[in-house]
Amino acid sequence: MTTSSLHRLCAAWALTLWACAAQAVPLDALLDANPQARYGQGLLEVSADRMNQSLDVFKLRGADLALADNTGDHQGVTLRAGLSLAPTVWVDGALQRRKLTYGPDQPQIDAWRLGAQWQFLPAQAGQATAALRLSAWGNQAAQVSKSTPTALGPLNCSGSAGCVDRLSVNDAKDRTLQADVVGTWPLGPVSLSAFAGAGQGKVTVDSITATASQVPLLGNVTTTYRNGSFDNPLFAIASNLFNFNTELQATNYNTRTAQAGFNLAYTSGPWLLRGGYALQHIQRTAVDDVITAKGKTPYSLNHTLVGELAYKLTPRVVLFTRGQAMSNQFLTEIPFLYNSLTSQRFNQRYGVLSVGMGVLF
Repeated sequence: MTTSSLHRLCAAWALTLWACAAQAVPLDALLDANPQARYGQGLLEVSADRMNQSLDVFKLRGADLALADNTGDHQGVTLRAGLSLAPTVWVDGALQRRKLTYGPDQPQIDAWRLGAQWQFLPAQAGQATAALRLSAWGNQAAQVSKSTPTALGPLNCSGSAGCVDRLSVNDAKDRTLQADVVGTWPLGPVSLSAFAGAGQGKVTVDSITATASQVPLLGNVTTTYRNGSFDNPLFAIASNLFNFNTELQATNYNTRTAQAGFNLAYTSGPWLLRGGYALQHIQRTAVDDVITAKGKTPYSLNHTLVGELAYKLTPRVVLFTRGQAMSNQFLTEIPFLYNSLTSQRFNQRYGVLSVGMGVLF
């Protein structure tokens, strides 16, 4: 084995370990059948991802997500890497850590992604390229809390009566396997890409902790819901009586996803401008039936726009800024955040701005 081959094998193994270790943001709106043409043999990229009231000059967030109390703020960092294993084979991975603020709650969400694509129609000078892409991605959080009062079933919150003061979802995660077909057509300084794909996934929650105050006969109570029941007998009876148990069971569900979209890339000297669009649909078992039974609207479609402006400082170093806008915030990007208690937050648009640096090798 040559030194070059050994180096490439070690780099691929390191990339695989790194991509499996944590988290990622799917930027599928910018999928390309021939990433080698843009990145060469490989890419290492880091970015800071932010959204707050000062940055939201284009009003990317809905009204409820742009409040003075920092609701809707986003802080994150993303690492991405890609490597060409052969002229027709590309692998990539991404890791991300972010915090989302909603009132008093600020969960930390970790994500990961690992993908590989193969050009079944190899790149030729001035000709179209087509590739099959397989990817796995997911999100996870040790705890996601809702610190505002939650009514039990049909009851209305009056003071602390009929309410759970705080709900904490423990060890929440989602996993998705996805396949896409991507085509890219070079048009002089412009290239056009289009893609379509589908996936299957699963959302799981280990347990849910509920805290309530002024409970008759019990006073302040903290109890845990696991395997279909609360460990406090009074809460177990109340949750069944008011059908709250059904809502909690629906926090574990399966998903099916489908997407299609396109993007354009324009190159002029050291400048690169890209813009892409993705239409994404997610179908869920159990949870949407619960939402409909409550007389509320389930959400399944997300429109995503991504724009990027990059500048090559040197042939190997690139600075970039990137914006992502979504019609229904993280509906299709962080599936585990969606359940019968949070679904109404997903009728709000959202956006994230990123600034970063990439190294080509």
